[in-house]
Amino acid sequence: MENQTVLHEEDETLEDIVFQNRNKAYGAYLLRTGYHKSIKIALGIGIGLFCLAIAAPMILANIKHEERTEVIADVIACQLSEPPKDIPIEPEQTPPPPEKTVVHKTIAFMAPVIVEDDKVTELPPDQETLNNTDAKIGSVTQDGDTGEIPVDDPDKFKTGEGTAPVEVKAEVETEFLSVEVMPEYAGGNAALAKFLQKNLRYPRNASDAGIGGKVYVQFVVGKDGNISNIDILKGLGFGCDEEAQRVIKLMPRWNPGKQSGRNVTVKFTLPIVFQLDQ
Repeated sequence: MENQTVLHEEDETLEDIVFQNRNKAYGAYLLRTGYHKSIKIALGIGIGLFCLAIAAPMILANIKHEERTEVIADVIACQLSEPPKDIPIEPEQTPPPPEKTVVHKTIAFMAPVIVEDDKVTELPPDQETLNNTDAKIGSVTQDGDTGEIPVDDPDKFKTGEGTAPVEVKAEVETEFLSVEVMPEYAGGNAALAKFLQKNLRYPRNASDAGIGGKVYVQFVVGKDGNISNIDILKGLGFGCDEEAQRVIKLMPRWNPGKQSGRNVTVKFTLPIVFQLDQ
């Protein structure tokens, strides 16, 4: 009995000694006995909430980015016609009046030909007639003006060494808006859509702001299929315009446009759709 009493007293806690022969159901005893356990639970919950509060912004940002960065590149290869330009009407030109032909007085001069006397029909003028007339020498004898024979531009008949450089005019390349065979991405619209979906990146600023829509890009497809003169006709901002230009510059050569069987330069307009995955 004494050993059992000693063991029983060794198992007792400070709370058992304090509340010995007292009402333990009052509440203070339960609070004291469960104090350490409550402290451990509260400390664990506090540490967990603190860690969650620090990690929550990063977790939400990653979830938001993953949900909204998927790009649906909907490509519509169409050609926008520009408004017709005003064609200037040239004034009707009145043809100049015909120049008046001036008939000069001449005396016929015929080269001497030896023929029989009975076959001579017209005798040439003798030397005395030629010396006493103010008419010019010609192929026929006729009456007319006795003045000098006018020359339109005397400078035309000046001689020179012929060292003036010959001006060579450069051929002006025409940019067409519409031709018989329009330029095309190698492989067609399906290959073009695949190329855009692979290379297009949704700008972070546009994704965060929820911006979407079409960016209209205009560029020139040369005779050799190379792309140049990239311009934004209508953009969205938030980095979408710059991204569209960047992707257009990455494109390989196109199949050039054709007009009358010849490769020609064509100005082409391509709308690119930026759409967030809902």
